[in-house]
Amino acid sequence: SGGDNTAQCSFSNTETPYTLTDPLNNGSGNDLTQSQYSELIANLADIAYAGYSNLAVSTTDLQSKVQDYCATATSRADQTKRTAAQDSFKQAMDITQQALLYAYKTQEPGQGLDPALRAEHDIKAFYSWPLVNRCSIDKRIATDDANPGSSEFRKGLDAIEHLLFAAEDAGSSCNYDDLTAFEKSKYDEFAALGSDEKVLRRCNYMQNVMTEAVDVANGIKAAWDPADGAFLTAMKNTSNTIDTLNKVTDAMYYIEDVVKDDKLAQPMGSGRSNTIPTCGEGNKCPEDVESPSAKISIDNMISNMQSFQELYYGGTPADKAANLGFDDWLITKGEVELADRTTSQIEAVINGLNRIKTNHGSLYNAVDNCEQEDVETFFDITYQPFARGFRDYFLPRLGLRRPQASQADTD
Repeated sequence: SGGDNTAQCSFSNTETPYTLTDPLNNGSGNDLTQSQYSELIANLADIAYAGYSNLAVSTTDLQSKVQDYCATATSRADQTKRTAAQDSFKQAMDITQQALLYAYKTQEPGQGLDPALRAEHDIKAFYSWPLVNRCSIDKRIATDDANPGSSEFRKGLDAIEHLLFAAEDAGSSCNYDDLTAFEKSKYDEFAALGSDEKVLRRCNYMQNVMTEAVDVANGIKAAWDPADGAFLTAMKNTSNTIDTLNKVTDAMYYIEDVVKDDKLAQPMGSGRSNTIPTCGEGNKCPEDVESPSAKISIDNMISNMQSFQELYYGGTPADKAANLGFDDWLITKGEVELADRTTSQIEAVINGLNRIKTNHGSLYNAVDNCEQEDVETFFDITYQPFARGFRDYFLPRLGLRRPQASQADTD
């Protein structure tokens, strides 16, 4: 756990100035042919379907590992089974982080879902960070209520991480003074329990969460599966080419309005983020990293970036020459410099994240140990140019819009 959040260091409230040059259009500015548009959209649809298929498999494996761990008092005391469940969680989270960038959805309020797309609430029921509320989960555990209920604050893989990585004798994460008299009595009763009973309660809750998570993952996969649903086929056959591509880049905008603001800036407690850190504005807040229990926030962001990279290339980087992707669209429009710069920026972000992981083990540790030079420099010099380039050049040069909710974003 972290130290004194207010006294040890203060991350800067302003980013290091830099100049993001306007990339030169190097060619004639031709557009894709209709068959090329269809090929690009088909590649993006295939990426989503493959990813959602992997999500269903990894979630089912996690459910199995949680059940093995939680089956009996003996298994719950078996550290090997718990480690296996934790490892399976990390694998499922890797796939989940990739899926977050192709949760293609309709952004405009009041509009129904395009049949090629996936409802936002499905993903939030599966993984709702940063909406998850650990205290709300712990209140259920303290009252021996294994039903997560309808709130997305208490369910999904967020809840699994919180409970699966908790110490055996962990108490509630709630602020005792904020509890009602009834909640305080239950808090005290739970605190007095032995570690075996605490683990049992967490296990009962986790198994119910996993039942719903598997149902959601299987439902998404089935909706995309040509044998069961219509999403894959409908997306490939869409007549609304630019609208469909806009929905894809709306999902890719996750790297700007979630990764940049919530995953990177907020834990630093700086003015770079639109969200006030839970430790107070201006204070470092390692507890605000995405995975404070499993300590895999950097791995999550690497998966986000690898997913962005795959969408950018229209397939795996190894096959980028064969697959038609956004990079090819940029080049066809004469934006060779922008295409090359985006390629380099993606690689620089992934390398920078790996460097922080190598040097500090986790983003939690880097923030907690006040590693301003590594974290701030990465944010200012590496990540911001990439995110701004996507927002200010990539999208407009292709004639695509930002998500409606982010239209006023100028930071």
